[in-house]
Amino acid sequence: MNFRKVSALASVAVLAFAACSNTGGGTPSPAASTGGGGGGSSPAASAGAGASGGALTPSTPAPAGDSSKGTVTIAIELPQQGSEKAASDPIINGIKLAVKLAGGAAGGYKIDIPQSAIYDDALNGAHDPQTGANNMSKVVADEATVAVIGPLNSSVAAAQIPISNEAGLLQCSPANTNPDLTKGQPAKDLRTKPNNYIRVVTTDDVQGPAAAQYIHQVLKKNSVYIIDDTETFGKGVADAFDKEFVAEGGTVVKHDAAPKTTQDYVSIMTAAKALNPEAIYFGGVTATGGARILLAAQQAGLGDVPYVGPDGINDGSGETKDSFLNLGADAAKNSYSTLAGIGDFPGKAQFDLDYKTEYGIDATGYAGTGFACAQVVIDAINRAGQTNPADMTALREAVRVAGTDTAAKYSTIVGDINFNADGDTSQKIVSIYSVDPAGANGKGDWKFETQVDYAKK
Repeated sequence: MNFRKVSALASVAVLAFAACSNTGGGTPSPAASTGGGGGGSSPAASAGAGASGGALTPSTPAPAGDSSKGTVTIAIELPQQGSEKAASDPIINGIKLAVKLAGGAAGGYKIDIPQSAIYDDALNGAHDPQTGANNMSKVVADEATVAVIGPLNSSVAAAQIPISNEAGLLQCSPANTNPDLTKGQPAKDLRTKPNNYIRVVTTDDVQGPAAAQYIHQVLKKNSVYIIDDTETFGKGVADAFDKEFVAEGGTVVKHDAAPKTTQDYVSIMTAAKALNPEAIYFGGVTATGGARILLAAQQAGLGDVPYVGPDGINDGSGETKDSFLNLGADAAKNSYSTLAGIGDFPGKAQFDLDYKTEYGIDATGYAGTGFACAQVVIDAINRAGQTNPADMTALREAVRVAGTDTAAKYSTIVGDINFNADGDTSQKIVSIYSVDPAGANGKGDWKFETQVDYAKK
């Protein structure tokens, strides 16, 4: 495929997904207006509408809804320590904002997100699958919980899905991208009952190739050194990148694997320099080596080589504590990242305003997809409530059925979407970002470059 041609088409199309930044070219965050386009429409306008229709006035919370049937809980499960806190906080904010703008109720139930229902799957500063599994066991044990939003990391999702699936609890991820969670035998092995898992981002068999095409076709680099963190997400996206870069006619000088416990990246990058790569691709997240490998590359003499990573390093500006750009500082000036969503849309400014009005800070990372997952869950609760379930067990199942319904179309902040039988979104869009060294008061920020819509290939 021709990356530039597809990107050009995508950039002028009226699409309903976004990466939000502050008015000074701030940190991107996937977000969107409602489906059908139209400049200036608020991304909040469709909160809670979904397949059942209806819309809210832009930037105006809906009146408090009917809560005569009682209170239900939406749980949140994300890492909230170390560098991953920079990625999770915007998602939590996006979820809460969507619930507020929807009036805090759906289907006759009040929606609550108490602090006790926000779970942290980090251990020693980084996500931990076993901690995530333990959290999910607690989530499903609470009969008032009818859905959970999260996790951030695919390895954690692989540990959680068997638990949430057995309990029949709707699970929506705003950030998981590993294909094995939804496709083929690996996905089937995670489930014993009908599907309960959906995600609003596209998969790494799209995200990895998009980065490979950008490096080869746009940056004009013919050789690349690849290093991944050995984890479900990092290795998966790196393998997809590797395969596509070779298919593009490029050369992979070497593909190394280094777990997040690695103590000496300098020796690894010194050996990589001897291979004279024209670019570096990292598969993983900031917490599993992203910034440390970048700094080691600079120390080894590879500071002028483009450093490219997936959404795991697009976690805030240089002002965001422990983000990739904060830790990488000046060494990140030649960095690029991908995000599994559109980076340009007519309603971006309104979402920025809504978010900043609520929290006093700019939306970053996956704030918009957190908002979108909440919209899907709210819509599912609304439709499930209309079936008048006999008790909380029946309501939980009704929410699961509604949320995974392949016939449902959701009008969300990411546009009009639906999910296939495996739980994957109909949108297959990846955005590319470079670093603006002058952004975020001179501390560096992610700047949208272009996007590609793989559904239009």
